[in-house]
Amino acid sequence: MVLDGFAQNTPDEEWIRSVLRTCTLCGRRCGIDRTRGMTGPCGSGVFPKVARWLPHMGEEPPLSGTMGSGTIFFSGCSLRCLFCQNYSISQDHEGMEIPVGRLVEMMLDLEGRGCHNVNLVSPTHYVPQIAVALEQARSRGLSVPVVYNSHGYDSAEALGLLAGKVDIYLPDMKYACNPTAEELSGVPGYREVNREALSTMYAQVGDLQEDPDTGLAERGMLVRILVLPGGLAGVKESLMDLAQEFGSRLSLSLMAQYAPAHKARSRPPLDRTVTEEEYREVVRLAEDLGFSNLWIQDPRASQVGVPDFSAETVFVFD
Repeated sequence: MVLDGFAQNTPDEEWIRSVLRTCTLCGRRCGIDRTRGMTGPCGSGVFPKVARWLPHMGEEPPLSGTMGSGTIFFSGCSLRCLFCQNYSISQDHEGMEIPVGRLVEMMLDLEGRGCHNVNLVSPTHYVPQIAVALEQARSRGLSVPVVYNSHGYDSAEALGLLAGKVDIYLPDMKYACNPTAEELSGVPGYREVNREALSTMYAQVGDLQEDPDTGLAERGMLVRILVLPGGLAGVKESLMDLAQEFGSRLSLSLMAQYAPAHKARSRPPLDRTVTEEEYREVVRLAEDLGFSNLWIQDPRASQVGVPDFSAETVFVFD
């Protein structure tokens, strides 16, 4: 039985089951009953499945700081990105199912190791379990900010379950165009779902706020845009959407780190890295729209920080 391992019929466990009986956590809203052993496109059941958990020095400076962001990498994903660098865990589902209590212990351990925050990576399909774990962790003394680090294809219903529990939202804005999202990530209606998700996140936490002494993020939303080769992401349209919806004070991370992975190596122009000019053009567009809270990367360092989840050291930075 899928539910074996729930030691008791606690109110928290009953609530998790009630959410998962008709799953609408991501933008697919597939409605399957995960408590009966069925899995949707994300491939996830009742228990959280975790691939790795570690201090991560490769996030944006307000998150990684000097001691690292306490990342918990969840397995599974409702997207099927042809170029996913994490495909071994997102699509091949490497990892271990754990009870909610173990997830609480991971959060507390990461804070105990000096991490500046708890960073939940690819968390969408485990929102009810995470919500319960966060309540338990806070009751046991967790005091660092909680980061919700997602593909941005979260349903508004899922995000509503996290109101008051998440301090920092770190969503992707992957595409400006639905046909491209369907072709490259296999999801319908990405644009509409993503824009609604970001609006819901922003309504909860507002603009990014940093400690003036340390520069560490304390609360707010930071949007990530991965620049794809050949202009496939439609970054200009996405930047215009963001400027119109949130204004130029919004914090943005313009990522140049794309490197061909998974199925992208045989799909031009995804089979190459982003050129320096392609990336610089995106930065200029953001600056022309008035965005000043920007994090940018060196486009010549696209291979730096590519994860290897089979290795003892997942990330290697030069």
